[in-house]
Amino acid sequence: MNINIQTNVSLAPLTTFKIGGLAKAFVEIKNMLQIEAAVNYATQNKLKILVLGGGSNVLISDLGFDGLIIHLVNKGLEKIEEDESSVKLKIASGENWDRVVAFCVQNKWWGVENLSHIPGLSGSLAVQNVGAYGQEASQVIESVEAYDVQKKRYTTLSNSACGFSYRQSVFNSSQKGRYIILNTIIKLSKKPSLNIAYADVQKYFIDNSIHNPTIEQIRDSITSIRDRKYPYPTQAIGGNAGSFFKNYVIDETQYQTFHQTIAKNFTTGKIERLEKYRAKVTDADKIKIPAAFLIEICELKGAQVGGAKINEPQPLVILNTGSATANDVMNLFKKVRQTVFAKTGVSLNSEPELIGFSDQELNNYFEM
Repeated sequence: MNINIQTNVSLAPLTTFKIGGLAKAFVEIKNMLQIEAAVNYATQNKLKILVLGGGSNVLISDLGFDGLIIHLVNKGLEKIEEDESSVKLKIASGENWDRVVAFCVQNKWWGVENLSHIPGLSGSLAVQNVGAYGQEASQVIESVEAYDVQKKRYTTLSNSACGFSYRQSVFNSSQKGRYIILNTIIKLSKKPSLNIAYADVQKYFIDNSIHNPTIEQIRDSITSIRDRKYPYPTQAIGGNAGSFFKNYVIDETQYQTFHQTIAKNFTTGKIERLEKYRAKVTDADKIKIPAAFLIEICELKGAQVGGAKINEPQPLVILNTGSATANDVMNLFKKVRQTVFAKTGVSLNSEPELIGFSDQELNNYFEM
């Protein structure tokens, strides 16, 4: 099959950060047959492969990517199974994720409404195990249909084979680069299942005098909250990649040591806030400390390096104010990481995929 391979394509316009150099080679993929041709081209030309969807959770080096970028734009959203209590959907990786959520909410299918207003395409759902406000992709994903680059064949991976954990799967860890996800199969409930325990969500309903929210009202609440805290990439000046810092997940023993450090270095008010976070968690092995809390108590809101700036309403986000380079972003990340570690003992990690950086560069940025 003929495919249109382009060379020296600027990647910045294809990412929500609006940052990044050139791709040595680039191809747009609209159907499954084109995948094989693209992989064969990369093999014959000894090129590394990188799959790029909506570019919403990546930071690309200023030097770009010295390989083949496969840009998935395949479309398709179909109902493949239904009974009295549930429905299964097959979603092509090139589908806009928020439009998928809107479609599910319109049909009153429960399970992804809290994942509203998350930028990007549906192919990233399984890769990142996308999660927000008490819902995770792994809770609804039945399987993914993918092309195995290593074995050069199409395959289906079950939920368990995806190896889901917090913001992680085999696709961005142990088997990174092996699979190209073409479709994701999700199972949703027809029966109402409210997931509104998050404080911001509860406050929204209290403020709006809503006592028994519908699925539409839950989507509206999530959209409103996210718009207040997160500059939506397509609407923001410059751009961003959503949350740049991962939350800190520890067990009870680690929490006690961490609590002592916070008590030593911060005021009583900060300790009380920390204890509220602990009180929300029932699993002593998965105590989540918001990275935003750590950045805030270290007084890093609004911190800036070059054109990169920590977002003040929600400091998990690094903003491209209009002229940021990848180096600006990573040096700001380094500054935040080192400051938080010095004051709290926590080593924050990045959430977006970092593309095109050398090992030497990454070692420098992650240096303590």
